[in-house]
Amino acid sequence: MTQTIKLAERVANSEFASIPATTREVSKQALLDYIGVTVAGMEEPLARILREEVQEQGGHPQATVFATGEKVSVQQAALVNGSAGHAHDYDDVQMAMSGHPTVPVAPVVLALAEHHGKSGAEVITAFSTGVDAECIIGRYAGPAHYQKGWHSTGTMGSFGAAAAAARMLELDTETTARALGIAGTQAAGLKSQFGTMCKPLHAGHAAQTGTHSAALAQKGFSSRDDILETSQGFMDTQSETADPERFEIALAEPGYAQGICFKYHAACYMTHSAIEATLNLCERNAFDPNQIKAITIEVDEGHFKVCNIAEPQSGLEAKFSLRFTVAMALAGVDTSSIDIFTDELTQDPQLVGFRDLITVKAHDGRNPDTIVTIETENGDTFTEACNVGIPMTDLDAQWDKLIRKFRALVEPRLGQERADAIITICRQLEDQDDLSPLFTALSEM
Repeated sequence: MTQTIKLAERVANSEFASIPATTREVSKQALLDYIGVTVAGMEEPLARILREEVQEQGGHPQATVFATGEKVSVQQAALVNGSAGHAHDYDDVQMAMSGHPTVPVAPVVLALAEHHGKSGAEVITAFSTGVDAECIIGRYAGPAHYQKGWHSTGTMGSFGAAAAAARMLELDTETTARALGIAGTQAAGLKSQFGTMCKPLHAGHAAQTGTHSAALAQKGFSSRDDILETSQGFMDTQSETADPERFEIALAEPGYAQGICFKYHAACYMTHSAIEATLNLCERNAFDPNQIKAITIEVDEGHFKVCNIAEPQSGLEAKFSLRFTVAMALAGVDTSSIDIFTDELTQDPQLVGFRDLITVKAHDGRNPDTIVTIETENGDTFTEACNVGIPMTDLDAQWDKLIRKFRALVEPRLGQERADAIITICRQLEDQDDLSPLFTALSEM
């Protein structure tokens, strides 16, 4: 069998009972976190523009646009909810795909669940299956795909969304392979768009593409069933490091959701280690920030093409600036707040002053840590290393952190009662045969 067929077979044969317990639990956490960032992101200008366009187009009322009460088609809901979920760049990451695993997949399974009356167990199954697919393909592609400039959330995410939709629609192996082929020919997203509205659009487009691809395949739409490995296919055109042996190893893994890392700062994930290292330095050492002479941030060279905007001029650009986010941490500005990243903030004299003391350099050799070094005017030097790319293993503690984050995002917008209801449903998702209370809670009062 080809790699595409093997992956399609895994997707089509996935069952709730075979999903590892840790995968199920982290899948529920990821869905709760996704709902929180999407509710908050729905107020962003890019989400308003997309909602306006959807309303102008019209469509059958099949699925909910979160926190608005609007009912639109499944594909429109996937587009809007997917884009809003990535609007603040506050959604989770998975290193296997070099991107954001939940935001292209969750809007698909939730929209289809609402339209087709699926259960919570079916949502978990399809969600974890979609995450598995995009991570397996990410492993198959290797590092060259992302390094070349492709945004994996848009590219790998299109495959993950198609896999999740295929599982929700209960497609067989052959039809799933065609769905993957339809998605693969549309998979897109360029890293050059980071710092613009197009980056969140990549996630929404991937969700919409995956949903559409599975629907077309279900109706008999033709496509290659070897899109991953064929000549001029996905790997041939988009990765110089694709490795079939690595695909087989990745395919043998039982689940990938447990490898998800959650965000607790509302900025690009590749800034988080630097933020955490800086916060640790400020907490553990007695120095006056106003007496800092120089700051050095040492990172893997991959950071330079993602989050190295030297002088951000907008709130969006600030999210992709190692210098500016570290300046915020030094000044005690709350980087977990989605409301703090404004255009005006980038012109704050104190933050600009700290920003201009910072030098970003690459490690001499391979090193997964980010190292922040602060030198003061009196000659003291303070150094801290940090790597946030390691998933938590204490899932109870992770629930606590995610629920605090969720409440901060959702309660100001939907109120405590509805936030409580959503938390309860997500924590007990596998026991929910009827998910209509979830979509009622996500609709406008």
